[in-house]
Amino acid sequence: MSKSKIPFYKKVQEQPWLNPREKPYIHLENISKYFGDVAAVKNVNLSIYKSEFFSLLGPSGCGKTTLLRMLAGFERPTTGRIYIEGIDMTDVPPYDRPVNMMFQSYALFPHMNVEENIGFGLRQDGVPKNEIKNRVDQILELVKMSELGKRKPHQLSGGQRQRVALARSLVKRPKLLLLDEPLAALDRKLREHTQFELVNIQEKVDITSLMVTHDQEEAMTMSTRIAVMSEGQIVQTGTPTEIYEFPHTKFIADFIGTANMFEGVLVEEEPDHALIHSEEIDGDLYINHGVSVPIGSHVWVAVRPEKITIHKNEPKEKRNCAKGIVVEIAYLGDVSIYHLRLETGKIIMATVTNFNRITDQEMTWDDEVYLSWKPSSGVVLVT
Repeated sequence: MSKSKIPFYKKVQEQPWLNPREKPYIHLENISKYFGDVAAVKNVNLSIYKSEFFSLLGPSGCGKTTLLRMLAGFERPTTGRIYIEGIDMTDVPPYDRPVNMMFQSYALFPHMNVEENIGFGLRQDGVPKNEIKNRVDQILELVKMSELGKRKPHQLSGGQRQRVALARSLVKRPKLLLLDEPLAALDRKLREHTQFELVNIQEKVDITSLMVTHDQEEAMTMSTRIAVMSEGQIVQTGTPTEIYEFPHTKFIADFIGTANMFEGVLVEEEPDHALIHSEEIDGDLYINHGVSVPIGSHVWVAVRPEKITIHKNEPKEKRNCAKGIVVEIAYLGDVSIYHLRLETGKIIMATVTNFNRITDQEMTWDDEVYLSWKPSSGVVLVT
């Protein structure tokens, strides 16, 4: 996330994953996939609930697309079972699964117009012509493409082709919609607009969706929950807020957004606080909650750039405080990003919101400044 902030994401009135009596709509049980001796997916267990917009997020090669292809039926798990609405789908071929997939390339037929592209799957299934027309008309209205039904794909913009591909995926009314990097081909501004449009359509048709992406901001914006993958395994599952504010590992803290990492040793631990001594700031880091590791443990404290305050004068509180010099400034319009070198040589990033239009920077290159953050801002990580 380039601006180190949490975007808005889909709001969920209920959180069925917190209800032990709620049954998952999609369930993956001990799923592994080997290609020869190489494990692409390792012992994944995952539950997705009805009407969720769920995202698999991770770097290239982490196994997320392989997992998506197994749900679609294009790959068969080496071990484990796949359940959709309580029915074992592991050995069911792709064409018999209540699943539809929207590909990154959109895969539209160039010789067919929009209406023909959308209705293709229904024609293959032998749906009567009148019903095909009604369903195509309904879905065209939903994606705001009613006036473009006779156009060919090459006569459409990238965003319009994306909506046609989505309409074709939805017209068959699948129980599960799979989205493989659905917005990757769009430019940044159109991608940001389409994120909200996609979620609104998903809510209107009340469908369960699973999206694969390597774009952190895209996953944070669109998802009810996110599963972060690394080396074929799910390393954390949670809401966007949980993933961002309470990462379980250094990898997650660094992969989701940006985090300053302070290495140190736990010197004091109580139920309501913890104290970590860090040579990197030549001082102490105070956390307002206990941690479940022994005194003397080697730990890291992650602090997000937007949680750091820059001062011209030295704060009274000496803990969670450091002195530094401004070495880089990046002006991004709504925020400015400061790179600051501490007296120990460590580089820290801090984000400052530009509330007012400014012509002269309050702080500029080579200024000596002080940095501080609240006891609630740090997260203690052990791996």
